[in-house]
Amino acid sequence: MNTIIPTGIFLAVETYLSMNGFHYFVFDFVAQGDHIDIYCTKHPSLNGQDSSVSKTHLYSSGKICFVGGKEPRSKWEAQRRAKQWAEYFISYRKSGMAQS
Repeated sequence: MNTIIPTGIFLAVETYLSMNGFHYFVFDFVAQGDHIDIYCTKHPSLNGQDSSVSKTHLYSSGKICFVGGKEPRSKWEAQRRAKQWAEYFISYRKSGMAQS
């Protein structure tokens, strides 16, 4: 069954514990027409790394940046992508190496 969720409908808040067990993240998932926006409302500090969107893929609003048309289309995919981003964030804060 394909249910269409009206734009701007708040779907869930979820907490994620990093794979290394040291860092917590909190994500809000918001339906926006044909995709789901992910907002990270809590994450560890950047440990002195550059906070620019081009390196963190995180806007000042907390919204995670995706290439247009590549946004998650289901709640399951949004949850998976949030976890993937969290692990990237941890790697970036430790190494300073941004994803290309």
